[in-house]
Amino acid sequence: MKPKDTESWIEVPSGYKSVRKWMPQIGDIFPNFSLPSKDGQINFHNWADGRWTILSSHTMPFTPVCTSEILSLALMQDEFAKAGFSMLSLTVGGVNTVSRWVDDIERQLDVSVDFPILCDRDGTLSRDMGLIHPKSFENMTIRKSFVIDPSLRVRLMFDFPGQIGRSFEELLRCGQALRMADDTSMAVPADWMPGDPLLAMPETSDFDLNAQYGSTWTKLCDYLRVVPTAQK
Repeated sequence: MKPKDTESWIEVPSGYKSVRKWMPQIGDIFPNFSLPSKDGQINFHNWADGRWTILSSHTMPFTPVCTSEILSLALMQDEFAKAGFSMLSLTVGGVNTVSRWVDDIERQLDVSVDFPILCDRDGTLSRDMGLIHPKSFENMTIRKSFVIDPSLRVRLMFDFPGQIGRSFEELLRCGQALRMADDTSMAVPADWMPGDPLLAMPETSDFDLNAQYGSTWTKLCDYLRVVPTAQK
């Protein structure tokens, strides 16, 4: 029932309530876990600590969209590495199945998959982490991507339904934008690409911008101040 005399309100259907061990939010420390992979057992914190990490979930092996995503990641793995990101994938399935799938991708599509693919055999971890959305697919993960910083904090998340493949070029761009924002303490505008100008944060004074950027920054108005990427 709508509360009386209230301008803003929300009504959540009872069927949408659920209990999960972890509902990820930006800023969370990513929980530790251990899973087998085609490259051996991986303890996540040991593997990811001190690195910028891209973690992507895929619905299941031997499916068309997931295969296209693994292909895209394989083709872009050098670009991610050059930008300072380590890649990790996760899928529901056993090690033998995932290994056969990866072997098939490498043979059929003439690529090398050089990043680990974690094998959540029965989907237990995926359910605990909220990666399985029953109203989308009952027993398969959505296509979720995390960007995790070297202190193991979640910095960015993408959710895609099972039928839609992601743009890993966009994921790389967003990762680069995060690192640029960290390096410069500036904000990143819409549709930013590496090399494009940045925006000053509200707490940064004109005096500070003059000290840091000299005459190379532009004040369009009090809340919109453009600074170059090249200087820090």
